[in-house]
Amino acid sequence: MLEQVQLGSWGGVNNVINKWLVERQELIRLYCSLTEDDADRSIFLRRLETFCEVLVDYLFAGHFEVFTELESEARNFDERGLQLVNALYPYLEQSTEIALCFNDRCEQLKQSHRDFEKIREELSYLGESLTDRFQLEDQLIEYVHNTTAPH
Repeated sequence: MLEQVQLGSWGGVNNVINKWLVERQELIRLYCSLTEDDADRSIFLRRLETFCEVLVDYLFAGHFEVFTELESEARNFDERGLQLVNALYPYLEQSTEIALCFNDRCEQLKQSHRDFEKIREELSYLGESLTDRFQLEDQLIEYVHNTTAPH
């Protein structure tokens, strides 16, 4: 799952995207720390809280910085790139909804502590969704970058 996702190599696309991809690596590292079975409940909850903070930051940076920039680049340089942005965006929005619902459930967990095991199951589903999302993001970045990069 997420353990297999690699950081894309878009070199100098721009600082916003590069910073975002580094944040993705941190998100993956934190996700992997949550899947370790040896963590006791209090360690798991602290890791979960940190993971959710990075997750929400990653999602917002994607939607309000990276995707906006990619859409602008595609609009300026390549109509097919814009079509790709428009085709992939609904799937990225769906993934965002899954992640934000997970974050909300984690907030509830901090309040009640009842659904501790259920959160682990939801974490697996979130991991699958994020893996798919990262592949779509990579596809989008690579296409727009390859189209707009000087040859």
